[in-house]
Amino acid sequence: MPLEVREALNTDNLRISQIAAETFALACPPDTPGSEIDAFIQENLLPQHFEELLDDDDKQLRVILREGEVIGYSLVSYRPDTLGVAQADNVPELTRCYLSASHHGTGAAQFLLNSTLRCIEGPIRLTVSEANERAIRFYRRNGFETVGETTFQCGADLHRDWVMLRK
Repeated sequence: MPLEVREALNTDNLRISQIAAETFALACPPDTPGSEIDAFIQENLLPQHFEELLDDDDKQLRVILREGEVIGYSLVSYRPDTLGVAQADNVPELTRCYLSASHHGTGAAQFLLNSTLRCIEGPIRLTVSEANERAIRFYRRNGFETVGETTFQCGADLHRDWVMLRK
């Protein structure tokens, strides 16, 4: 059965939350304390958090399925906070693009990103940990360029992120 991407449903929230919890640490610098990662997950990545996102008209939550099973998700924010990076402010943001680790390297992430980007008119930005070399390479291959930097607060841990823009 081929890959499929669709708008997320409330019935997807538990699985999205599981994927978010599984993959969030992979997006963080390797020295991020586990306690801070766990706290972030509890405060931001539980099923009820995804339910709130589905109710927000400024957000678009999509899932990718393989053989009917949700294996990843993307989240676009159409009115993200300003970052203080002129080229990237007032531009929609690809806030999350996560794929279950067991599906890394299968082409599913590319399929999810392509499907998500087709829904966006004009430029889109994202932020990515400076330590996440794999993701940075992936986004560069897909036309994103580094245009600045910002910080990401994970509990008491402050991370430096690159701001990337695709025109």
